[in-house]
Amino acid sequence: MENLVQKLRAHRIAVTPQRLAVLASLEQRQDHPSAEKIYQEVRRQLPAISFNTVYKTLEVLCQKGLVTKVNPLHKVARYDGETGRHIHLVCRRCHGIADLPRQSEAFPSFTPEELHGFRVEYQSLTLWGLCPRCQEPENGKER
Repeated sequence: MENLVQKLRAHRIAVTPQRLAVLASLEQRQDHPSAEKIYQEVRRQLPAISFNTVYKTLEVLCQKGLVTKVNPLHKVARYDGETGRHIHLVCRRCHGIADLPRQSEAFPSFTPEELHGFRVEYQSLTLWGLCPRCQEPENGKER
């Protein structure tokens, strides 16, 4: 828990039990949960916490770079506690998201001229397809 306190302070975020619980929840997960799933988990530890508090906390953590929002054009944004370079594998049928850690050479690099003065702060690469479960014949034909 002390590590999480240090992270929040290093990013100039006030340390509260709610923020610690939300950040701890994300750091323990690999499944890119929605705000609702995080809320359900954190509520077990902090029964009085509201969904709005969880959502606002997630937005603050995203703005400060401790969490990334993965929104692969589905109805619900998902959150990722892994902020290092990695690739998201998104199933277009079940909308599952998995991480594929990669070396930095998997990401495109651009010259300053190509970027026209734009400063890149974060790169995201998403691969779309079907997860193994959705490829199984009993789950329906390829769409």
